[in-house]
Amino acid sequence: MTRLAPILLTLLALVAASCGGDDAPSQEDFAEQANKICRDAEQSLDDVAQGADGPEDIVEAIDEVIEESRNAVDELGDLERPEGDAGETAEQFMDATRNEIQDEGIPALEELRDAVESEDQEAIQEAATRLQGIDSSASNRTARALGATECAEGQ
Repeated sequence: MTRLAPILLTLLALVAASCGGDDAPSQEDFAEQANKICRDAEQSLDDVAQGADGPEDIVEAIDEVIEESRNAVDELGDLERPEGDAGETAEQFMDATRNEIQDEGIPALEELRDAVESEDQEAIQEAATRLQGIDSSASNRTARALGATECAEGQ
């Protein structure tokens, strides 16, 4: 089971990469709010698999990662976008984040969870490969362009 810990750490990085108010906020305000969401999500997942002692514990950890990922994407999606070019970049950030987390990451995590539950080693490896293959370059690039560096891998 300890072989799954690196997968969850990779997912944590994905969550961090994925992090992207009625007057339109400034770019700096948007970045500050996005950074807080990403920081809070990352902190809530610190040690998520710590002490996992069997498939049931790993499944619980994966479910926690799925839930926190959904929450972070929802919170980011609720942020008011800045106007102008920064707003366009913010929208690109959210599109990339939704794609990377909701469309790719969560389905792969659900496959991983199901594989762990059934103790199917081949399916575990396939899900792990799928998770590791998620390209987060678009969300990383746009997060950095906005100043939301805590929402990008390799801050």
